[in-house]
Amino acid sequence: MLPELTTAQFVLLAALGVGVGTLGTMVGVGGGFLLVPVLLFLFPDAEPATIVTMSLTAVTLTGASATVGYRRHRLQDLRTGAIFIATAAPASVLGALLTRATSRGAFDVVFGAVLIVGALFIAWRGLRLAAAPEPSRRGRERRIVDRSGRVFEYRVNEPLAASIAPVAGFFASFFGIGGGIVHVPVMLLVLRIPSAVAVATSQLELMAASAAALAVHAAFTLDQPELWLRALIVGGGSAAGAQIGVRLARLVGGRFVLRVIAAGLLLAGVRQLFSALA
Repeated sequence: MLPELTTAQFVLLAALGVGVGTLGTMVGVGGGFLLVPVLLFLFPDAEPATIVTMSLTAVTLTGASATVGYRRHRLQDLRTGAIFIATAAPASVLGALLTRATSRGAFDVVFGAVLIVGALFIAWRGLRLAAAPEPSRRGRERRIVDRSGRVFEYRVNEPLAASIAPVAGFFASFFGIGGGIVHVPVMLLVLRIPSAVAVATSQLELMAASAAALAVHAAFTLDQPELWLRALIVGGGSAAGAQIGVRLARLVGGRFVLRVIAAGLLLAGVRQLFSALA
């Protein structure tokens, strides 16, 4: 059950969307890992599927807005993005269906634990990432020239990328956080794709896989206008924030991206787990 929408709630949801859209686009993760804990706090009586629907709306619109921006800068690896989409989207549908069968109590505990474990793993691996890591010597060659003339040459282990994407798609849609939270660290730490390209490319997967999962929830909730009003308020803010994030993304490197993701996951996870067990 959602409370009546007030002016204060409207402003808060819109501002929240702008904030998570900006930060999420900067680091390529959509912002859902920050948005979901806040929505769980704002709507303590809402079912997991309700929270996830609002978050996935924001993640989908963030991904769409950011994709437009990054395409203008010619930074996206379309082939790698297509591999992620083709393998992650079906798994994201399964994750969305499972969310609808999960109780709020179980969701809160599992969500908090997963965030903490993910934060610790990314922080540990991030310490081993060089400021300018050597690209992988295995896989299919890539060459991308962005709008400013920067050249990115690297290789992508496509079978490895295709095997990881379904796992990311499933968990991302189940928790409503978007697949970028998994794909960006994988692209940086495992596939060793340049940071600027990894962040930009993740938005393609975010947009497509989150939209697939959102379609599942839409089939069950089209008769709930109050839910979709809130979802679109947050999503509209996040889409606007994404354009800010695109402009700021060029200022950050791979280690900064991983630090932001790890810190955000840890803070959100500790707060979520504490609330669930209190």
